[in-house]
Amino acid sequence: MSKIFELTGQQKALIADYRMKWYLIAISTQPVDKAKAFSAIEAVYKKISNAEIPDIYYFESPRSVANLSFINHIHPAANLSNQRKLNNIIRKVKNQLIKHGFLRDSFHRHIVYPLIEIVGQQFDIELWNILHKQLTFWSPLNNLIPGSLRGTEKSSLIWNGKPNQQREIEQFWFYLATGLASPDTQCSICGLLDFCISELGCFIAEDLWNTLRTFVSECGWTFFFQDFCFICQRPYKVLLDEQNRPHAENEAAIEFLDGFRIFAKNGTLTFDSD
Repeated sequence: MSKIFELTGQQKALIADYRMKWYLIAISTQPVDKAKAFSAIEAVYKKISNAEIPDIYYFESPRSVANLSFINHIHPAANLSNQRKLNNIIRKVKNQLIKHGFLRDSFHRHIVYPLIEIVGQQFDIELWNILHKQLTFWSPLNNLIPGSLRGTEKSSLIWNGKPNQQREIEQFWFYLATGLASPDTQCSICGLLDFCISELGCFIAEDLWNTLRTFVSECGWTFFFQDFCFICQRPYKVLLDEQNRPHAENEAAIEFLDGFRIFAKNGTLTFDSD
């Protein structure tokens, strides 16, 4: 198989366009279409899990997952005011997350990594590394959202428990994060693949590429688990500075419909305005 060793001047000039295209998708405020998102998530599950596609729950922002509101959805009839029953629910959900919470790894192993390997093999390694570097960017949402979610579980209705129970509740975000596949973090990889396919004619596993591209384009933050899946709406507002970093002086730089706000200046998280 012949490999690609160099780019034409015209191809080099297009790299920045692809990087910006997928950066804008990463910070998109386009509302998630639930029907399209659910279909995209089902396609992902068919690639990463042998189990049946679980129930998919929709939330207005990642905060609605981090504050444990999801417990009311997956156990709607539970009496959370009963201490004994609450302890049982916490233990059951925690075990579900621990036992089946590594589908994010399967997402990368069965979808992302094979795509990178297929395309990467078609390049001289030096050129491939250069392209990877030129098209890669950090997701501004993934850089800022986790810090803003810190301690969110304390606003949960189930927080008023005993100290040992509170320590267990504090661990929930760690277990939830094991299932998180945030589309914005996959956008730079999509930009790399998109450029190689569209401009350089690289061949690819079409089914995997369609699954990844559709998931990234149609979904907000998604938590993949064996027994259930949580999908979040995108922010409706993202304000940027001249370097396209989340930034605002006297208001939230990022905001979701449920009121979850993120304050940032020049891409750095701040807490002085909330």
